[in-house]
Amino acid sequence: MNEIFSEIILPLPLPGTFTYAVPMGWELKVGQRVAVAFGKRKIYTGIVYSIHQNKPALYRTKQIESILDDEPLVLEQQIKFWEWLADYYMCTLGEVYKNAFPSALKLESDTFVKLRKEVSLPKDEKLSENALHIWQVLHHRSLISVQEAADIIEMKSVLSVLKELLDFGLIELDEKLIQKYTPKIEYYLKPVIDIEDGSLHDILDELNRAPKQRELFFKILSLFQQRKKPILASEFIKKNGGNYATLRSMAEKGIIDLFEKQSQRISEFTEETRQIEALTDVQKKAFDQIQKIWQKNDTVLLHGVTSSGKTEVYIKLIQEVLKKKKKVLYLVPEISLTTQLTQRLQLHFGNKVGIYHSKFNQNERVELWKKTLDNEYDILIGARSALFLPIQNLGLIVVDEEHEASHKQNDMRPFFHARDAALVLAKMNSAKTILGSATPALETYHHAKSNKFGYVELHQRFGNVLQPEMEIVDLRNAYKRKLMNGNVSSRLEEEIQDTFKANKQVIIFQNRRGYAPVMECKTCGHTPYCPNCDVALTFHQLTRMLKCHYCGHSQSSPNICYKCKSTDLETKGIGTEQIEEDMLRIFHNKQIARMDVDSMRKKFAFQKLLDAFDNQELDMIVGTQMISKGLDFEHVHLVGIIRADAMLNFPDFRAHERAFQRIVQVAGRAGRRSVRGKVIIQAFAAEHKILQLASNFDYQQMAQEILYERKEFLYPPFVRLIEITFKHKNQKRASKTAQFFTDSIRKYFHEKFLLGPQAPTIPRMNNQYYFKVLIKINPDQSAKKVKILLQEALVNLHQIAAFRSVRIDFNVDP
Repeated sequence: MNEIFSEIILPLPLPGTFTYAVPMGWELKVGQRVAVAFGKRKIYTGIVYSIHQNKPALYRTKQIESILDDEPLVLEQQIKFWEWLADYYMCTLGEVYKNAFPSALKLESDTFVKLRKEVSLPKDEKLSENALHIWQVLHHRSLISVQEAADIIEMKSVLSVLKELLDFGLIELDEKLIQKYTPKIEYYLKPVIDIEDGSLHDILDELNRAPKQRELFFKILSLFQQRKKPILASEFIKKNGGNYATLRSMAEKGIIDLFEKQSQRISEFTEETRQIEALTDVQKKAFDQIQKIWQKNDTVLLHGVTSSGKTEVYIKLIQEVLKKKKKVLYLVPEISLTTQLTQRLQLHFGNKVGIYHSKFNQNERVELWKKTLDNEYDILIGARSALFLPIQNLGLIVVDEEHEASHKQNDMRPFFHARDAALVLAKMNSAKTILGSATPALETYHHAKSNKFGYVELHQRFGNVLQPEMEIVDLRNAYKRKLMNGNVSSRLEEEIQDTFKANKQVIIFQNRRGYAPVMECKTCGHTPYCPNCDVALTFHQLTRMLKCHYCGHSQSSPNICYKCKSTDLETKGIGTEQIEEDMLRIFHNKQIARMDVDSMRKKFAFQKLLDAFDNQELDMIVGTQMISKGLDFEHVHLVGIIRADAMLNFPDFRAHERAFQRIVQVAGRAGRRSVRGKVIIQAFAAEHKILQLASNFDYQQMAQEILYERKEFLYPPFVRLIEITFKHKNQKRASKTAQFFTDSIRKYFHEKFLLGPQAPTIPRMNNQYYFKVLIKINPDQSAKKVKILLQEALVNLHQIAAFRSVRIDFNVDP
């Protein structure tokens, strides 16, 4: 019989797949998880990429240690999508797998195992000899590593044995080191005796000596009679008092049944669903246009002004797709958007809506992954990571707020853009795509106007409400005439007062968190800098801390200057904490909250804040760009932008486009129902062209002017970009590597198309020195050939031992 081999994807930054021998009699399927040894001792969870009979000639293959699942957890079409991402974004298939697959399903041999003391083995179940041995050892030792477990039972791979213990809930994996999936086990209870049972009298006599148990028993009986189903013990204790020891004592007496049951972490929607409302004439026209364009072009840009009802059009399109028994993926840029959007979609589609984002813990992600694989959801909402879910029979992808920069992943490989990746995923699944925005990315707008995408406009707000009235306050003049109260101009203060008198709400936008970005000594001018980064520490008033927003370093705020010991310290610049402080001082009798990364760290913080604002429990929200993205509040009348010029001065070719988008987007939160809203923009450069265009909502003119500049200076959408980053703890080594690499490819590019190497604005972050090279690819050049050239140059670079320790990242379409 011919030997069988399998190509395995491992979560490693190494190119290609790895060949392993399949033991005789084993049946493998593409997409299954397997445990394989890599190196001398390390065991990894791999994904089966392919199965073949081609024996490697140059080396001896290792065998697969064990199969971890009966059925594949990854679909073949997902693996094809992973391959495209690896190829296009210039990373390895293993890096895509590591990013795309839930961490809790990737067991590794440096995981630590802990005993769950509160759980016992069910009476009618038996453990295998090896599993029993490990379980007994854990009763004497609090923690053992996976490698120690393997040594105890003298097996190379112990993952299948640990899976057996995990399935019974007898062990858990130490989350301080690595988070892994364990089913959520909860205690439930029910009375053993019925109210009409004759033995009830004897039981109550016995409970006379335990009045607390007697009281709890009556409550359990009453609750069970109402619900006719087991009662969650934790919920019962919270509402009625008592503890688990009391309940166990009652169970031992045979009065109640206390048992364990696996429960879901993902909450279900319990309200009644509603009919989808009819579209307005304008929305219906857009809906019909989209349907018509889809007959010829699979991608449509829906360019609708803020509050034009784009979501209603999406819902109607989703309804049509679901009628064809197909699935829908709905991508949003921020977690904050998923809260409102999920509520709206669940009102119409109930429990067929699933939600997936980074605030979910690893166990919740696993449960949603498996539910998606089992086709329990028709609609899935999430940020960019939702692209990786195992969705079958995909019919539509909605990319909402497609212009948002947070659709692009910048913190780890692959550096993919969710919008662009969604277009490819849709094409692979023969699905349709709709890109929606009030201020489309200029690349998307250009493609739509060049007929690469379909283009549909929604130029009228819902209910014929006018766009908000925009007013620019010149801060130079306001400071000169002493018309400022802290950071708030008298004009903005007046409008806020009038808004509160009308019982309406206010949103204040300041795109910098913390209290102040700089603390400075007035005597010697010294500013505390981050010890790990070349950037000043941001002062946070609430915690009296100085924090670095790049590496996370924090230290206590000083009372005296570190350098000259002077006590005369001041802060410079403005953050959301300072604006919140100003507003609480001026409007001390109003309820004001802050919405930024610092205040939204808890899992349900977004939902609680948005619900409170929606219910008019709050009068004002002060926030960063989080508040500018697609949120819908009925009672917001006024939006204030504290320092608009701060958005214009970034060293980035997209700075003016982004500034326009943010101003228009945050302005769109005002006056979304019957009364026209108002927007006050405070700026020093009040006459700046972008501010003037934004105040008139003139997207076409802004697009025309910036696209002309982009064409002249060779920037997207007229060229493609690849940014190459070199980083190392030694500045000289990083610089030399960047220079050597650039010199090796310089002959292939015109000087206009190869910029750098150069240190970025912040040259050191997290004790790593950075150098960047920017490559521009002409439309008549082959991007694929350029990527091959760069990969070959990288291989040649790594021939020199001194350069191998420098990390090199390729960021395609930065």
